[in-house]
Formats: sequence, C-alpha cells, structure tokens
Amino acid sequence: MNDPKHPKAGDRTLDLGDIELVDITPDHVARLSKLRDGHAEAIEALVLATPAARQRAGLSEAEVNDLEALWAAYQRIDEVRPAVEKLLELLHETRLVRGHEIAYRLGEMAHQVRRRADRTDHGAEVAAPFEALLDYHFATGQMAAAAREKNKKEAEAPADASSPS
Repeated sequence: MNDPKHPKAGDRTLDLGDIELVDITPDHVARLSKLRDGHAEAIEALVLATPAARQRAGLSEAEVNDLEALWAAYQRIDEVRPAVEKLLELLHETRLVRGHEIAYRLGEMAHQVRRRADRTDHGAEVAAPFEALLDYHFATGQMAAAAREKNKKEAEAPADASSPS
C-alpha cells in the first residue's frame, strides 16, 4: 500500500510536509556550490568520527550536528524525488491528453455549429453566439488557405514577368 511519507514512483499521494522547501532565483542557483563525487564519504567521516577526534581537529559538535541534519534532509529529498518526478510526468501527460480531448470536442462542436448555421435561413443568428469557437477552430485552416493562395500567386508572378508583352 502507498505510504505517503515514503512514496514510490507512480504513487499519487505524497506527504512532503517534513521537507522545508526553499525558493530561489535562477541567478542564485548559478552561485551555489555544487557537491562533487565523494561527498557522502566525507560526511560519513565527520559524522562517524568520535567526539574526541572531532575535538582534536577543532570541529564544533554543533556544526557537525547541523551538517548531519542537513545531510538527512538531503537524503530525504533524494528518497522522494523519483516519485515527485513521476507524478510531474503523469500530470504533464494527463494535461496533454485532456488538451487533446478538449481540442477534439471543440472541433466537433464547431463543425456542428457551422453545419446547423449553413442549413438554416437564420445562419448568422445560429453562429453569432459561437463566433469565438468558430474563429478558434477554423483559424488554422483559414491561415493555411491564405498561405496556399499567396504561394500560388508568387509561383505565377515570375511566369507573368518573364512572358513578353
């Protein structure tokens, strides 16, 4: 069963309330130090060292404890990240599918309005309330037709210019 505190990829319920999130600017991101390979071993050496060894090295116990808490928070983020990324992927794909379904239905409805408007004596009255729908749906077709017409005129223009008068 799904454990929201320890989600797996594909889970839809995530409890990330224990993670203190930080929001920074892209400029700030560029100035941050990056962890390199071997950071886990370096942290482990500090955390597993005896208090006496840390004291001999001049390390503060409070700073080591803070580092240990930061490391635990970092590992927690790594734990939930695959589930968050998968959920974001599912959300994105669901949005794409819903957009497709909406576009399909808008098309069907636009064609229905146009058919009904074409078959009645008061077609303008039928179509008027749906002007935005018709403009939206048929705009790409109208632009394509205009582009074809423009290309056709451009193709004919050199032939007219090269023929003698």
